Amino acid sequence: MAVTVATGYGKIAGKEEGGVLTFQGIPFAAPPIGDRRWLPPQPPQPWSDTLPTVAFSASAMQNPLPSQIGELIGIATGEISEDCLYLNVWTPAIDSKSRPVMVWIHGGGNTVGSASQPRFNGAHLAREGDVVIVTVNYRLGAFGFLHLPELGASGNEALLDQVAALQWVRQEIEQFGGEAGNITVFGQSAGGFDIAELMALPAAAGCFDKAIPMSGSITKQVSAEEAMRTAQYFIEEFGALDALRTVPAHSILDFQQRLMTERAADGVRFGPVRDGSVICQDAATGIGNGTWCRDMPLLIGTTQNEATLFTIFNPSYENLDDEGLEKRAAGILGDRVKEAISRYRQMLGRDLPVTDSVDLMAAMSTDRMFRMPAIRTAELHSSHTPQTWMYLFDYPSPAESGKLKACHSLDIPFIFGTCGSDSMRPFCGVGTEVDKLSKVMMSTYIAFAGNSDPGNDLLPDWPRYHVDRRATMRLGLDCRIEDAPLDDVRELWS
Repeated sequence: MAVTVATGYGKIAGKEEGGVLTFQGIPFAAPPIGDRRWLPPQPPQPWSDTLPTVAFSASAMQNPLPSQIGELIGIATGEISEDCLYLNVWTPAIDSKSRPVMVWIHGGGNTVGSASQPRFNGAHLAREGDVVIVTVNYRLGAFGFLHLPELGASGNEALLDQVAALQWVRQEIEQFGGEAGNITVFGQSAGGFDIAELMALPAAAGCFDKAIPMSGSITKQVSAEEAMRTAQYFIEEFGALDALRTVPAHSILDFQQRLMTERAADGVRFGPVRDGSVICQDAATGIGNGTWCRDMPLLIGTTQNEATLFTIFNPSYENLDDEGLEKRAAGILGDRVKEAISRYRQMLGRDLPVTDSVDLMAAMSTDRMFRMPAIRTAELHSSHTPQTWMYLFDYPSPAESGKLKACHSLDIPFIFGTCGSDSMRPFCGVGTEVDKLSKVMMSTYIAFAGNSDPGNDLLPDWPRYHVDRRATMRLGLDCRIEDAPLDDVRELWS
């Protein structure tokens, strides 16, 4: 059954599936192609005929992940194009009821991913919680994060894409049965890191009301100097600055892949750039000051074993011994490396009968990249906004004979209610416990979006996060509050 909505740019026609209305491939900005390549997003051109929105748009330009990881966690790329600035909406009904709105920003290291991955199917959440779900595309890699001031590119066009999508939601979502004044932005990995930037970004001020950064928080920005050096590689490769607007998109993508392989040691990476215009300060300062995010409810956390997703499938870790571990860890923890290894070995030994060097490396990498930055973000935010909650997802994946444990990305299908799909079962497992945990996760996110508090009837009482106690909800087969979990090693990172 077709259903029509009148947006500010023209009418669109979606479809009804399983009691949920779905609109796929809605343009929220003009295609960033031709002269608009590497420019901030521009409003879409209005249209006169009814626009069919019954199929997902192309994903942003990207190179696929290695198939083993991509297939396991559910990153399906499909068609790619520079013309990618579209979003998708799932809503229970088109009526005057003002429902909470949840806007998803996908992860993928800011170089892969899309809003249309099957694991992000918003129908289950919309149906379960009577909420409106929106998933958003944004430019990736060099197309979204190349610092080229001479061409008008700050290097933060991807963040500005996200802002444009959120502004579209503010403006249009009431037409889809949503409440324009109750928007929760949630996202995982790069999506979570980007949300932390948005919390401190002047351009995003007033675009959303609550935030759930998952496995992503404050992180080191790309400096203007680093970004200019990366941009210079592109200029040298393609001959001249002016040529960068006309060179084929796939040529840019191919060179990006080569550059990330050959120049990784030189610091080539794609992410938010401290350009001095769009971003003038680090996110930690902005969040700590609360300039734009004061009184914004925050739910933040990580999985317990984030980095196992990367160590298990990395051949360089296969024969990692204690000497190799110490050498790798010294680059992170300096002269405290021996103390750190001892502390981690003692901490992990309580749960694991045997801890090898890869276990220890994964635990330290998890803390360096994800858990400690999330704790720091919660500390900063809770200093001015009491409505701050922390979680730790500890359900272990059955994949890879259980070696992945509660790894990076495992929480996503539980939140979206897609863990029972054919593609997600090997990653998530099957059975009543899986179904029950998914129900808990969905209820938690729905409660936060609706009530500005993640507490719900399926969980014990959930105290707010504060440095005096560090109350953290363990989300897994045994949901419970634990004060300062895995705290033995926190001081190492201070």
